[in-house]
Amino acid sequence: MAFLGVLVFFGLIVLFASFFTVKQATAAIVERLGKFHVVRQSGLHLKIPFIDQVSKRMNLRIQQLDVIIDTKTLDNVFVRMKVSVQYQVIFSQVADSFYRLENPENQITSYVFDVVRAEVPKLKLDDVFVRKDDVAIAVKSELQEAMQSYGYDIIKA
Repeated sequence: MAFLGVLVFFGLIVLFASFFTVKQATAAIVERLGKFHVVRQSGLHLKIPFIDQVSKRMNLRIQQLDVIIDTKTLDNVFVRMKVSVQYQVIFSQVADSFYRLENPENQITSYVFDVVRAEVPKLKLDDVFVRKDDVAIAVKSELQEAMQSYGYDIIKA
């Protein structure tokens, strides 16, 4: 009788370990024995217990990264700029966004630094404020081109 109780207990553990849920606007990366298996979208899903595991849940909502940059203008004035970048994981490239970049925020930050430090030194201080939209367009286009292959879409800079 005790053996039957233990068997039922382990059966229930296996049954509950077989199901998992994914919240709205989230995607779950499922690995089978440590190798990428599938991306699951929102809802209730089944997995093989102890073989499959949910390695990460990716946020599919728009996120914002604020980057503070100190740079010099054409007339040798140092300015501190705050560049806000809105980005999100591309729905069809969730696996790329997880496996291809270790830290996407650091990658975006380095691209923003490169673009701003290339654009702002061409402008005088007054022109920096007047042409801030041009700097934002340059940041967005450079980031969009670079980050799209990693599964990230740049919404606005």
